[in-house]
Amino acid sequence: MTGQQTLVARAALGVFAGAASMAACSNGTLRRMAAPRFDRLAILSFLVTRLGLFGLIFFVLHIPPRGDVPAYYWPQANSVLRGLVPYRDFVSSYAPLHPGLDAMAVRVWHSPLSIILLAVVVEMALLPLWLGFGRTLLSETEVRTAALLYLFSSVSLQFVAVDGQDTVMIGVLLGLAMFFLARRRETLSGASLGLAISAIKFLPLIYAPAFFVATARRWRWALGLAIPLVVVYGGALGMHLPISMPLRQEGGIKGAGNLPYVVESLLGVSLPSRLLDGILVLVLAGIFYRLWRVAEAASPEARLRALTFAIAALTLALLIFSKKSWSSYLTLALFPIGLLIDARRKVELLGFALLGVIAVIEHSYWATLLHQLSSQELHRGLLSGEAMFFVFLAIELMLLAGYGWLLGLAWRKMAAGTSFSALR
Repeated sequence: MTGQQTLVARAALGVFAGAASMAACSNGTLRRMAAPRFDRLAILSFLVTRLGLFGLIFFVLHIPPRGDVPAYYWPQANSVLRGLVPYRDFVSSYAPLHPGLDAMAVRVWHSPLSIILLAVVVEMALLPLWLGFGRTLLSETEVRTAALLYLFSSVSLQFVAVDGQDTVMIGVLLGLAMFFLARRRETLSGASLGLAISAIKFLPLIYAPAFFVATARRWRWALGLAIPLVVVYGGALGMHLPISMPLRQEGGIKGAGNLPYVVESLLGVSLPSRLLDGILVLVLAGIFYRLWRVAEAASPEARLRALTFAIAALTLALLIFSKKSWSSYLTLALFPIGLLIDARRKVELLGFALLGVIAVIEHSYWATLLHQLSSQELHRGLLSGEAMFFVFLAIELMLLAGYGWLLGLAWRKMAAGTSFSALR
């Protein structure tokens, strides 16, 4: 497929999925259905849609995989199969276990598609997890709305079933960490997040302070977090591997789809990376502080509810303020983000559907039509008056507006966590 065909296909998927999500969330039968039957229907539909789309794209239409899978995951997995070690024998911007995890899939089926299928299979655990424990923290309406929004999410369909993005594995492990925390298994909860940091990338480390401040037996949770980190990263240090390689590789990279990129494009300046990183840290610290204040006087149940919305807030803050964030990062916390939407308000359902369309076309527009132009290049393009650059700026602004709207909802719902009993 050409770049323009890919863009049209993504837009069509976004529109179709968005319309389906609105119809499903407005369906009275689904709202009234008994919980066990609803769960079975949602999980079965998830399996059919994900495997069906995977089969359609790669076996019926014979479209080759694109993006990170052929560019990074596939060659690194094959390097591991040849006996090479990440950080020492080849460059990797992922966690130490990441290439080996992909190599396990490739060993079973020697094709890049095996890596995409691995992401699809892992994601299948997400709905059963949240449906299994979510009702102990959240209202039935909230859980069902989030499940339906996830089921018909173009973000999930595109970035996982088609692109094979591994960030969804972090989302599943975050859900597992919440699952164990809801059952007062703090050590296993911490270990789940530690595994995400060790097996995928450093990124989920941003959630650790939120879990720490919202957990009653926080030192037990911290012990669980430390176990996989010490084993994996300690083992890498014992092999004299440069474990800071991912930070060195990614630290100076800037991309589109975030506030720093838009500000630089409009002003025609290049802001220092340390300044941008500092702003992001301050925003994240503000969310941690708000969660801490809410959790101080809350019951254990209300703490977990507040933590759920804090995970959504942290993800959205990352998407807005990080100088390198992609819309695929929505899969880090797509279910908690879906919990922000009130299905009774059609405007919220429409807004979420439109955000899904923008999220799946933004990166494609930037990468295929604009060839990943920098903020300085976009600034010059805007000065030239060419329409394609103004279209892209409009896409960027709509994406950020959607993120900001959801962040505002998450910010308010964190404090509403203490009123859980009124929602049941």
